[in-house]
Amino acid sequence: MYKWLRNAHLFLGLFGCLYVLVYGVSSVKFSHRNWFPTTTVSKFSTVKIPPEAASSARAVARELMDKHGLSGELTGGKETPAGYTFTLAKSGVRYGVEYTKSTGQALIAARHLDLMSFLINLHEEHGLWHENAVRQALGIFALIVSASLVILAITGIYLWFKIHQERTIGAILLVVSLGYSLTVLVLLGIA
Repeated sequence: MYKWLRNAHLFLGLFGCLYVLVYGVSSVKFSHRNWFPTTTVSKFSTVKIPPEAASSARAVARELMDKHGLSGELTGGKETPAGYTFTLAKSGVRYGVEYTKSTGQALIAARHLDLMSFLINLHEEHGLWHENAVRQALGIFALIVSASLVILAITGIYLWFKIHQERTIGAILLVVSLGYSLTVLVLLGIA
């Protein structure tokens, strides 16, 4: 059983290593945005949408997806005095849309993200079920990596406990790690 757990521990660590590394790099960018220059590229376009297809922000978004090639998850759809505003978001691109009822025009601002901003989007990504297949796959992958990290911690503690000569240093590292983690959680809760 020891050998099987050791191999599981090794392979789970290797499996989640790249994902955790990317998550760590994006968290540095997330907390220190001014350290990294942003080089997003924005492109603007207008599209005519017939009034019968513009009964709500969701209807305008559906029209843009079906007839004009946009894609993404609808967020922030709200009615304004002039029409509707919303965002279609997918990894790497954000489409900001302002639809004006009087003219039937939708102004689309397509913002293509640079690599670091893309990593921020991956960091902020949440939820498991998305319409976009890539975001769906990322959600499932995040779930698998999260479960792997829990199993990695459990198997690590078990394997450490089996090696008698390293119990003292392991106990010290475990207590320091738990103390650090709880301190960070409390500080995040206060902030």
